[in-house]
Order: sequence, then C-alpha cells, then structure tokens
Amino acid sequence: MVAFSSLDCGILMVQRCKLPGEPICQILEEQTGERVGSFGSRGQGPGEFIAAEFIGKTEGDDTLYFVNLPSTVLLYAREEKGADYRYVGSEKIKVKDGCFTTRFCRLSNGYSVATTLSGGKEFFILFDRDFKEIKRFGNHPVRGMTTEANDFMQLQGEMVSYKNSFYFTSRFFGYLCRYDISDEEDVTLKWEKMLVEPVCNVYEANLARKKNNLDGFYGLTANDKYVFVTYSGELCYKAFENYSACTPKTLLGFSIDGELVGKYALEHQSMSVLLSQYTPQLYLLNCESECNVEIFEMDDILKAKL
Repeated sequence: MVAFSSLDCGILMVQRCKLPGEPICQILEEQTGERVGSFGSRGQGPGEFIAAEFIGKTEGDDTLYFVNLPSTVLLYAREEKGADYRYVGSEKIKVKDGCFTTRFCRLSNGYSVATTLSGGKEFFILFDRDFKEIKRFGNHPVRGMTTEANDFMQLQGEMVSYKNSFYFTSRFFGYLCRYDISDEEDVTLKWEKMLVEPVCNVYEANLARKKNNLDGFYGLTANDKYVFVTYSGELCYKAFENYSACTPKTLLGFSIDGELVGKYALEHQSMSVLLSQYTPQLYLLNCESECNVEIFEMDDILKAKL
C-alpha cells in the first residue's frame, strides 16, 4: 500500500510495507518523478516504522508527523538543505480507555483526529497537541445502528486534513463527510452524504454487508477548493472472488461544500490519489502492471461530464 502527500520539495510517497533496510519514505520531484530524498526504515528501533502512516506536517513542511501503529507518533525534521528528513523524537498516543485507533490526521492548529475500531458510540477521537485525548464525536451513519455501542469494523476508510478541516470516506459504503475543528476545540459537522445507500443487515450494534452492497471510496485528497476520491461502486462480493475486482476505476470530484462537480472514468485501476498543493495537477497511483504514477490536469477532471 502506498500513500501520497504534497510537500513544497516534491511528492512524499509512504510505502507502508517495506523490507528491512529499505527506505519507507521517498520524495519525488513533481514533474520528472526523480527521487530527490528518502528516509525512514522498517524495524523496531528508535525512529523506525512498524507500520507507517503519514498524518500531517507543520507550516513550511519543516516537521513531518507519522503514526507508527498502534500507539506512537514519530517526528521527522527537515534538513537545512534538500529534501531529506531526520528522526527527531516521538510522542505517545494517549487514549482514555486504551481503544484501538485506525486512521489518523493532524490539523494545522495542532489538533489531531483518529478513527476507532469498535466500542462506544462515537467514531472519531479528538487529540490535543500532545496527542492526549480531548473528546469523542460522530455517530455511525448507517441507519438502524444503536447509539449505545457500535461496531465500526465495517466503517473503516481513509481520512485526510486540509488546514483545520478533515474529510473521511468509508471503504465499504459510499459515505463521505467533512468536519471542522476550531482553535477552541469546537467540532462542527459541515456536511455528510451517503453516495449510495448501504445494503446490509443491521443487528443493533453490529452490521453485515449483503452481497449486493456496493464498495465505496479508496483514495482521498483535498485542497482549499476541492475533494477528490477514487470510487469503486462494484458489488462487494466480487472482492472475495478476486482481491482486486473492486479496485476503483472512477475518480469523483467534490467541492469543499460537498457538491459533486466532476466524474472521470479511469483507464487503469487506481487507489491512491493526490492533489498537488503547489500546481493545478492531480496524481494517481496506477495499480495495474508496474504501478506507475499518472499525472492529470485538474481542469480536465472537472470538465468531464457527470
């Protein structure tokens, strides 16, 4: 699995599974794809990754934050010159009841948000600048689930932040939402939508997808104007017969207010997607053949017919 992020010195690619001794993180020059920096290795020593997840950065890209699942945040600081980063320290993720967190993102105001796997009625956890839990929020979006205890196993997906907003998409249902977090720790649900209604059996606090449920979103990226997602829309049972059968071949664009503004049919299956923060371009990781990075002009995507 490869994750993208946009830095002023290039594209950060984080490969969550790598052999020991090989760099987990690579920085590529945006236009040529040439590698201009690399850092991080797989292992259990100081600064090494067990399972790397990039969660955010400081203004100016001086410090990068990674969650080293399940419970540690690693900090990498930028060298004075070039696109190389070095390990400078770590923080412990402090949750009140020891629940397991899955996805994580860091906001510009220093707060962080994580999703949970199970237990309790809220899906999101808000953390302070020291990664200590502040509060929980966000109920299960599937109608019929109880509010006392929810099974969030089937709600897992991707999460990304831009400034003090974060977006979440579900892998197993077509669910998409945006929340804003203020400097005063106020949480505001700006909007949420279910692109296609889920088809499942609900058993109070648990649910099971039916064979004709449609798979949801895989990749997610956002900037100050748009949110782009790779969308499957395939019958979920196909993945049990062929692992890659549900991998998306559709790219959807939304405004930051949740309005659908573009739909683009992809030639190749693609999971990860990235909006450059510095050029009007969009990058997709082609999952077929040699896993090439494809570059699109954002205007071409927006002009595509819905």
